[in-house]
Amino acid sequence: MIVGTTYVRQPQLKNLTRLYPGIRTRVTGPFLLLIAIVAILAVFIVTRLVAGSIQERFNNQLVDSANAASNAIVEIERQQLATLRLMVFTDGVAAAVEKRDVANLDAWLRPVAANAGLDAMVIFDANGESMLWLRRENNFDLTYTALPDTSVDDWHSVQRVLAAQSDPLGDKFVDILGDDSDSLLYMSAPIRNSDGQVVGGIAIGTSMFNFARRVSEQSLSAVALYDMQGNVLGQTFRINSADALTLPASTVADLMIRVQDTSPIEALEIEGTPFQILYAPFEIRSETIGLLGVALPSNFIVERSSTSRNIFAALFSSLFVGVVAIGLMTARTITRPVQRLVETTRAIRDGDLSKRVDLHTPDELGELGTSFDHMTDNLVKKNRQIRKLYLQQLQETARREAVLTSIRDAVIVLSTDQEIIMQNPAAGDLETRLENDVLSERRYHQIFENPGRFHDPVVVEMAKGYFSTVATPVHLETGELIGHVIVFRDITPIIEAERVKDVMIQQLSHELRTPLTAARGYTDLVKMLDATNLSEQSLEYLDVSLKNLSILEHMINEVIEVSVVSSNQFSIDAVEVNLTDVLEEAAAHWQPTMAQRDLEFEIDIPDSVLCVEGDAELLKQVFGHVLRNAYSYTLPGNGVALIVEASEDDVVVSIVDKGVGIDDDEINRVFERMYRGRSADAGPTDSRGLGLGLYLTQQIIEAHNGTVTLRSKPEVGTLVEITLPLSKRSEYSG
Repeated sequence: MIVGTTYVRQPQLKNLTRLYPGIRTRVTGPFLLLIAIVAILAVFIVTRLVAGSIQERFNNQLVDSANAASNAIVEIERQQLATLRLMVFTDGVAAAVEKRDVANLDAWLRPVAANAGLDAMVIFDANGESMLWLRRENNFDLTYTALPDTSVDDWHSVQRVLAAQSDPLGDKFVDILGDDSDSLLYMSAPIRNSDGQVVGGIAIGTSMFNFARRVSEQSLSAVALYDMQGNVLGQTFRINSADALTLPASTVADLMIRVQDTSPIEALEIEGTPFQILYAPFEIRSETIGLLGVALPSNFIVERSSTSRNIFAALFSSLFVGVVAIGLMTARTITRPVQRLVETTRAIRDGDLSKRVDLHTPDELGELGTSFDHMTDNLVKKNRQIRKLYLQQLQETARREAVLTSIRDAVIVLSTDQEIIMQNPAAGDLETRLENDVLSERRYHQIFENPGRFHDPVVVEMAKGYFSTVATPVHLETGELIGHVIVFRDITPIIEAERVKDVMIQQLSHELRTPLTAARGYTDLVKMLDATNLSEQSLEYLDVSLKNLSILEHMINEVIEVSVVSSNQFSIDAVEVNLTDVLEEAAAHWQPTMAQRDLEFEIDIPDSVLCVEGDAELLKQVFGHVLRNAYSYTLPGNGVALIVEASEDDVVVSIVDKGVGIDDDEINRVFERMYRGRSADAGPTDSRGLGLGLYLTQQIIEAHNGTVTLRSKPEVGTLVEITLPLSKRSEYSG
C-alpha cells in the first residue's frame, strides 16, 4: 500500500488542463492581481482614514453626550432626594402619618409634589398600606388624581424602608414599577417619629418617559433607558414603536459585562435611519438598574465615505489599465521559451525520449532547457539500467522462492507488525494441521506476538507433535530491525525416540540393580567372614571393589531418577517436613567424611522448627548431591559451610565451598542433563559421575515450588543457594 500519493485519472487530468490557466496568465495574473489589490487597499485605506477621522469626531461627540446624560441622571437623582427630604422633614408629617390624617398630608405635600414636577407620590404607613396615592393626570399640567388606597408592602424599596435598613448612601431606596409603556421610577424614604421609629414612608415617582426626556434635553441626543431584561423603560427616539429598540436578554447580559471596562458603541438602524448608540450603566443611588443608551444619527458619515471612495477608485483604475498593458508586453518575452519547453516535456511524457528542447538563449530559461536535455539523456541511461536490475530481481526472487519451497521445515517471514510477509508450503501445511486444535493454534499465534522469546530454540508442543521453534531477527545494515524469520522443525520422532530411550534405560537400570546388589552383598560377606584369612592386599582389593560398586549403584540410581523425571512420571507426595531435622541429619552424615579429608565443615542451622511441604527423602537426596559436590571439589585444609537463614515466608539454605570453582562460560550449563564441566576432573577426589546431580537437584526443588541459584569463581569457590517456601507451622523467630 502506497501512502501519501494521489492518482488522477486521465479524463480528470484533461479537465484540469482545460480549466488551469496558461503560463502567460500565471505570469501576468499575479502581478495584475497584486496591482488591483494594492489599488483597492489604497482606496480602502484612504477612505477609511477619512471616514475614521469623521468617525473619531463622531465618537467623541457621542461620549460627550453620554457624559452629559450621566450628569443629567445625577442631577435628577439629586433633585428627587431633595424633594424627599423636604417632604419627610415637613413639620407634622410624622404625626399625621401616625394618626392617618390624610387631609393634612394632602394639603401639605401636594404643593411640594407639584413644585417638583413629580408624576406620582405615595404615602404609606408602617404596615405598607398606602394612605395617600397621587398620580399626575398628564404631562401638560400639574393636576393630580388620588388613587384608591392599596398595599405597597410588596415593593422592594418599601420593604427595606419599613425594615429601617440603610446602605452606605443612606436610607433611600429605588424601585421601577409599571408596564413598559407606563413605568415609573420610585424613590422611597422612611418617616420617623420623635423617638426615631419608622412610622411609615414616602415614595415619589417619576415617569420613565419624562426621565428620558429630561436626560435627552441635557445630552442633546436620543436616549433609551433599558431594564435588566432589555425592555425599554423610556426613550426619546422619533419612532412609531419602541419595539425596534428592545434588546434580547442575552445581549443585555453581554453589555452589562462590557460596560464595566469600556463604553461599547453599536450601530443600529431604526426605521431606515442609521444610528450609533453608546451604552453605559443606568445607575440610581449607585445601584445599577439597567442600561443607558445615548444615540446620534450617523448617516452623514456614510455619505462622506462614499464620496471619497468614488474619487480614489477612478484614480487607481486609470493606473491599473496602464500597468496591464506593460505586463502583457513583458509576458510575451517569457512565455514563448516556456511553451517550447512544455511541448518537449509532453513528447517525452508520451514516450518519445528522442525529443529535445534545444533552447540556447543566454538567460535562465536557456539554462533550464540545456539542463532538461541533459536530464533526458540521463533518464534514458537510467531506464536501461532499471530494466536490467528488474530482470535480475525477478531471477533472484524465483531462486529464493525455489529454495524456500524446497525446505521441509515450516518457514515464516514475519514483519515487525506481526504480519506474515512470506511462508513456504510446509508452513501452510502446519496451519492446516492447527485448524481444528484451538489450544495449539493459540500457542502458534503467541509465538508471532513475541518472537523475541524464541531467539534460542524452544520446543513447542502443538498439533499432536513437537516442534523446535527458533525466531531469527532480520536487521538492516544500519541495525534497524525489520522482522523475524521463524522456523518450525518437526522433532516429534526425536522426542519419541528420547522417550523410548528413557524407558529402555530405566528398565536396563532396574535389571542392573539386582546383580549389582548381589555382587555388593557377596563382597561384603566375603570381607566379613574371611577377614582373618585374607591378606592386607586382598582386603584393599575388596575395599576398592566395594567403593566402585557403590559408585556404580549411585550412577544407576541417578539414571533411574532422571528417567522418571524425563518421562513425566515424576511427582512428590507433599507432606509437612521438618527441614531442620533433614538438614541436621545431612550435616551429621557428612561431618565425619569432611573430617577424614581435613575439611573444615561449618554448620549454622537455627534451633527453631522450619517446616516445608514436600518429600523428606527427595530433600535429603538434594542436600546430599550438593554436599557431595562441595566435598569432591574442595582441597584439604579448606572449608565447606552449611548456612540456613529464614524469613517469614522462605528459608534459604546456602552451601559454600572453597573449591576449584566453575568457569563463567559454564555456569549457565551446570543444571543441564548429563553435563560435566571442565572442573569435573580438577577436584582432589575421584568425582566420577554422569553429570546428573545438579539437574536432579533443580527438578526436585522446583517441584517443591523453590529455586536453586549458583554462583562461582575459579580458584575461589562455589555458592549454591536453595530457597524453599515455609509452611505455616514453622517457628520463625526473626
